[in-house]
Amino acid sequence: MNNFILASKNRQDSLGFLRKSVPPSDSVYRVLFEMKIPSEYSLQKQRPFIDINYLNNYKKSSNEDNDLYSILFFIGSIFRINTVVFDINNDCWIIQLTLYDEGINQDFSQVFTFLNDTKRSNTENAIALANLLRQISPNSAEQFYKHLLKKNSESLSKLECYRGLGLCSYSKDDSEQALEYFEKALNLKPNDKLIKSSLHNSIGLVYAQQDQIDEALIHFNRALENTSLPLHIACVHHNLALIYSQQGKYEEELEHYQEALKYRTRQLPAHHLQLASLHNNIGIAYSDMHEYDRALTNLRQALDMRLKLLSDTHIDVARSYANIGTVYAKTQEYRMALEYFNKAYLLFEKQEQIPQQDIEQLKQV
Repeated sequence: MNNFILASKNRQDSLGFLRKSVPPSDSVYRVLFEMKIPSEYSLQKQRPFIDINYLNNYKKSSNEDNDLYSILFFIGSIFRINTVVFDINNDCWIIQLTLYDEGINQDFSQVFTFLNDTKRSNTENAIALANLLRQISPNSAEQFYKHLLKKNSESLSKLECYRGLGLCSYSKDDSEQALEYFEKALNLKPNDKLIKSSLHNSIGLVYAQQDQIDEALIHFNRALENTSLPLHIACVHHNLALIYSQQGKYEEELEHYQEALKYRTRQLPAHHLQLASLHNNIGIAYSDMHEYDRALTNLRQALDMRLKLLSDTHIDVARSYANIGTVYAKTQEYRMALEYFNKAYLLFEKQEQIPQQDIEQLKQV
């Protein structure tokens, strides 16, 4: 397999998911893969799979734990095809597989030797796995990156590991450690301008977290100098806008939000959450500059996009209502303000947890 595979331990859940998929036709077939993991794997320290069920936040409507997508098979996992049969009752093909490993299945030793001799280094796949793991569990990813650092001497691999470690530390609000890792990566002098730009952007975020605004601006501008990728340019402009917002420099903030919007509009669909977020922030900037008509125009655009892309009860929809209500309150249109604040309040009530910034906004009301 040349990609990660998510699998379930619950056959009925998988069949239920399959039934809800595209209906079968002359050109489309429903297929269920049944993967058998030999018991010998329980004795191995290193396995090509991991149980991620404890990370699954989704629950069934009942009180039972949801086992859908509870096993993650790593890139490079090898399976032997045992049988391929058609299941009349479930109207799908069943392909039964067995996980194979060089240490367990000696009869496949020649195949493993061939693969090891001919394929490129597994380093890129390992780093890809670490990057995926970082989104699930930064602490686990941190240990994986450190393990990869010990095993690899290539500059690019070390650079990616230091960058990954920096992102792990940043996600845990350990700005000093994050800065150290990012600077180690930058000191390896990457030839790829996009990587260099990404590192400067990350360093800028760390300095912004530390309220070292001048240093943050230096690195954000260096990030812009080293990239021509539209979405990355938009990302840096967005970060610059946040800096100027903290300083109360609303004209500069607005300028960078509009630059970010320009680049993202060229690359993204007409209705996209990133565009909704930018219109929301542009609306707030106009409100801070007392340009209330323009503020309402952008805030309504953000609300329209969010209503099309999110559930009616999503917290970002509530925030849009609250932001529009705030503008009406500033213009002393209190009836309209109350209408939107009530909509926001009803949605906030449905949230399991309300972030502090939203609580403060409601208190001001």
